[in-house]
Amino acid sequence: MKFPTLTRLPQYKRFNFEPRYYDPVKEDIQERTSRIKQEVSQLAEGQQHNIYHSNIAGSFSKRSNYTKKTSTLQLVIFIFLIFLFGGYLWYGNYVFFIFLLIIPVYFYFRLKRISKQR
Repeated sequence: MKFPTLTRLPQYKRFNFEPRYYDPVKEDIQERTSRIKQEVSQLAEGQQHNIYHSNIAGSFSKRSNYTKKTSTLQLVIFIFLIFLFGGYLWYGNYVFFIFLLIIPVYFYFRLKRISKQR
């Protein structure tokens, strides 16, 4: 038996999940047939450039550029933390104040350089 109240109690939330069926064999067959149709249409038109070459070359060049930027950023952060820790051991809390003064100057010159490039 439910007693009447002035406040509204939250109802339980229902979760409605409809699973999707994934068939890797069917997807592979569809991909192959579409690729073969595209190749046949290109041969009929007289165009004979390789489709696979452009896809593969583009994928690897983007990835290598991304990892290069990431590794340099990780190196800069690591060096920053080493200097911060070493300075704290030698000079104490004053190092934090020095870095608080240096960081805005760095960002100022960096933003100034970016604005000149535009």
